[in-house]
Amino acid sequence: MTRREVLIALLCTVCLAVLPGCSDDELMVGGENGPVSHNERALVLSVDETSQTAEVRILERPDDLALTWGTHPAGAEGTADFSKWGSSGLPEAGDDVILKWIGTPAEESSFPILVNSWEPTVSFYESLDDAHEVRLPGSMLRFFSQTAEELVADFAETPELALEARADGDDLVLTFTGKQLADYRADVEQSLADYVSSLRDAEDVSAVEVADDHASVTITASPALLDKPVLVGQALMAVPGMCATLQALDGTADWQVEVAVIDAEKNVEVARVTLPDESVTITSESWAEAVAE
Repeated sequence: MTRREVLIALLCTVCLAVLPGCSDDELMVGGENGPVSHNERALVLSVDETSQTAEVRILERPDDLALTWGTHPAGAEGTADFSKWGSSGLPEAGDDVILKWIGTPAEESSFPILVNSWEPTVSFYESLDDAHEVRLPGSMLRFFSQTAEELVADFAETPELALEARADGDDLVLTFTGKQLADYRADVEQSLADYVSSLRDAEDVSAVEVADDHASVTITASPALLDKPVLVGQALMAVPGMCATLQALDGTADWQVEVAVIDAEKNVEVARVTLPDESVTITSESWAEAVAE
């Protein structure tokens, strides 16, 4: 199971402003070629307070709506000029920001970006009611043998997955746009479906049932399953983990997944455990004892 699986609209603002170099009596408001605010999502790489500039990397925009976005491709790097803001208005290295510059609607982006205004990306989407917070509790991360700090670092390397990832104590707090959240949920649901399908195709597994609310998983199998560590990991780690993640995406604060293992031949319960509060060790001996009772 990958870390991505563990982790596993916009209003275009029209700026009634003067194009750089234009005098007040040249101000154009409206019309097809009137000045508009172009948006660039960028990661701040470094800041030079003396020149009031920053080196930035353009990030993938987190939506698919028709907006007045700049034309810089994701990954492009260059300078952003914040000189009109003064040193007190500079972002910090590592910030994920929306940079706005003024130009005609058809104008292409170029470096340096003459920043007319800027704000943190999360704040930008919050102002548009399109920022959605999801909390993955520390108990879930421990189940995955992960820490919030490790996952924050992973999300920093793939900023297109979420607007922000931050640690809050042992918890991981993710902020998504609506589209990012839908994409993330689709990824988790597909991962769950793939794991279930893989188990159902296995010779030693007769059935896999997942409750609609993702609160329980029932595995019907033969004891030979215990000799297949990959299948054991899918049955007792991956499938419950995807269920727990989907509960978190649904807003469940205290996740629980009940896992039951049923002997396929005798149709008797071999083990039952409620994660994360309980744990159980299943061995060939305990399986045989359960079937013999």
